[in-house]
Amino acid sequence: MPAHYRCRDEATIAAARERCFDALLDLTTYPRWWTLVTVTAEDAATSRLAPGVRFRFAGARPGGTVVEWTAEVLEVERPARIEIAYTGGQYVGRTAWELAALGPDATAVAYLYRSVRPLSASAVNHFARWGTRLHSVAMQEDALAGLARLLGGPGATMDDATWRADVHRRVAAGIRALEPT
Repeated sequence: MPAHYRCRDEATIAAARERCFDALLDLTTYPRWWTLVTVTAEDAATSRLAPGVRFRFAGARPGGTVVEWTAEVLEVERPARIEIAYTGGQYVGRTAWELAALGPDATAVAYLYRSVRPLSASAVNHFARWGTRLHSVAMQEDALAGLARLLGGPGATMDDATWRADVHRRVAAGIRALEPT
């Protein structure tokens, strides 16, 4: 049986917790801040995460092959937590977004693998090579940095094409740093 993986990737976002939470609930914002991953609701009319909403992730590291997996929202505890279950494709297991107010205009936003398990041979090989280290690089340099940018943080003044190229460069550099020397 494949191993279960756990990790926590967190960043401080210079925005109120409610603003961060609203951005995470609103699937229409995802293409504006998550560069390497697309998130698409199964029901095209759905634009907000809520318990029972099912959606698909598809993404690739720079130069990598696209992988896909499905997910379902299990629970929403406003404005602190969104519980998600990966339900098939490459992965299964529990994940979550967690938000903690650090002040009126600062929020710790974290994405957690509570217990994620690879399903396919390629996913098993991916975790055997990288563990959760590559996931952490991508979350820090893409998803969390992009959320900060969306809410007026670093990179907010960059045009989208420049931002996307910078994300690819930073993630690729992070991956190179993970390679043995």
